[in-house]
Amino acid sequence: MKKHYVSEYWNKGVKGHLYYDFVDAAVNDDNLLFIDPLLIELADDEWCQEANKRIQSFFDEFYKAYREKDIDRKRELLSHGGEQNGTRFGFGRGDNGKGNTVNGLLEIFAPLEELLPTISTMKKAEDLPLLIPNFAEEGLSDLITNILHEQLNNFTLKQMEKYGVESNRFLQFWTWDVNELCWKIIERASYCVDNKELLVVPKHIVRKKYLFRISQYFNRIILERVREEGGYMDGDKPIPKKEIVKAKRFSGEHWQYDESVSYTKKDNDALREYHQKLPHFYAENGGPMEDEELDELIYRYCIEQTA
Repeated sequence: MKKHYVSEYWNKGVKGHLYYDFVDAAVNDDNLLFIDPLLIELADDEWCQEANKRIQSFFDEFYKAYREKDIDRKRELLSHGGEQNGTRFGFGRGDNGKGNTVNGLLEIFAPLEELLPTISTMKKAEDLPLLIPNFAEEGLSDLITNILHEQLNNFTLKQMEKYGVESNRFLQFWTWDVNELCWKIIERASYCVDNKELLVVPKHIVRKKYLFRISQYFNRIILERVREEGGYMDGDKPIPKKEIVKAKRFSGEHWQYDESVSYTKKDNDALREYHQKLPHFYAENGGPMEDEELDELIYRYCIEQTA
């Protein structure tokens, strides 16, 4: 199947992310990218600052509902958090499994009932892929897209203005209202391709894979703390991390998750420390994707800059 990109509809097929502020996504296929809440949080532009407020507003209510065991509020909050195809992001399965339904999301987040009473520092979007099994990039990116639906639509319209493209549809959609702290349905000028809504995404807030994950949390936080407490030592020398991981892999498939959760329950400060150090971990790994990386992922080749 030949892929068709946003640039073909808006800018006469000119390819290359150095020319755009958005991901030049294939509109007739899935693009293996995800919206990263950490990149939004770390960015200092006005769009991301507003987006971060919306995201944190939602998750403040989300964690509050789970801590208070308010089933009606949980259902309300998860009622519009399922699969979102406007961005054309994802793994290309055509579905997001249990994440498509309220009941499915309630099942996925069921472990929170046991985690939250003992982990007071669990409060951010990125804590979910970290401490909830089977909830990763696809699920969180879809949820964030729904939270930011209005803002992404506004961004799409502004990008269209640059290329003299006009809206071709008025659509109704749900989005998160940061003032009323609830989902609201609104109608806005939008853009569709083949009768399907298109939302373009700022290129500096996407990644192929989140950097925050349980292996990083264990190796960079839990393991270091256990060593400071006298564990994982061979006499007065620390056992190399690679040897620890190699030996522990026979303890079960989810041993890093089990040990990380167990330690965090005993010392909630470990997760707070991880929140503080995540920006440094992201800086170590280059932050947002470069234009060349996006070209390679989207087009399967790099676009050379012309004079």
